Amino acid sequence: MNIEIKENERRPVIGMRRKINVAEVGDFIREAFSAVGPFFESNGMEMTGPPVSIYYAVNGSEMDVAAGAPVTQVTAITDEISEFELAGGKAATAIYTGPYEGIGAAWGEFMSEISGRGETAVEPCWEEYITDPTTEPDSSKWQTLLVQPLA
Repeated sequence: MNIEIKENERRPVIGMRRKINVAEVGDFIREAFSAVGPFFESNGMEMTGPPVSIYYAVNGSEMDVAAGAPVTQVTAITDEISEFELAGGKAATAIYTGPYEGIGAAWGEFMSEISGRGETAVEPCWEEYITDPTTEPDSSKWQTLLVQPLA
């Protein structure tokens, strides 16, 4: 896995956040993306990068996750759709290519390599979905950027 260490700029995100069962993550992400896209467009927000999922914590089978899109600035929120941020600062990144079912193993390899380099991970980490599965049906070509902020 090719890992890069770089400095990220802080970026605002509009999205939904929930504590869910790990097995429900795919359904939650799809639900959030379906709700957030029309919301930010109707409120004058422009996307500044690919859709994201932000992982705040995993505790056994429960995870605290947000899903949405980075935007130029947040102009509106609701009870369900909130403002988050992708942290600025030092981070490790790597591109995973393949179906979403393989992301867990990719994260394992990614975190092992980060630790092996003597780096300390801090929460939250996130995924940026570079490939749109609605335009690329071959899941073996899907690309996801893994981002792990570092101390």
